[in-house]
Amino acid sequence: MARRNYYDIDDILAGQERVPCVLRADLDGLGSAGSGGASKVHRNARWALPYWMADRLNEEDYVDMEVSPVFSKRANRMYAASPESMQLRAICQHYYQFGLQLGDMVPEIPHVLRNMYVQRVIKVARIAQQGQNVEALDFVQSLDKTETRMLKLCQQAQSAISDWHKNQAYALKRAAVVSAAGS
Repeated sequence: MARRNYYDIDDILAGQERVPCVLRADLDGLGSAGSGGASKVHRNARWALPYWMADRLNEEDYVDMEVSPVFSKRANRMYAASPESMQLRAICQHYYQFGLQLGDMVPEIPHVLRNMYVQRVIKVARIAQQGQNVEALDFVQSLDKTETRMLKLCQQAQSAISDWHKNQAYALKRAAVVSAAGS
């Protein structure tokens, strides 16, 4: 089971991504839970379940969980070929978080995530420093949630550097204790 942060909303949302699964046994009484109203779901039926559920059911040997199409070998080759051109927001809004959760399942995922992140974060930092133009806007719209947070942090840091250069970064103020003692 992948390690998840119970209190991290992005981690929770990443766990909602669906993964393909194959049922290992016949199950009765599921109602319309994925089989169009039938009360019995037969062995070898294919379902797309949220990762958090599929992972647990896989541990209990109720389903065989397969790799998400987001991290298939074909998709990983595309990511490696052109990481900056990938529309991660359209592929999976929580791409990196979801990939970390799947890291135990496919050993190459952490390597793919690291390479993708390193190449894309350079462009994120460049956009934060130089400002946004039309090309940058297209790239910014492709960012997943992790990269969007990184862009905001880089922009805040750039603003802080600008303020520091203008001597507007820090202003000394009289402490409340000193003000109260002087009155």
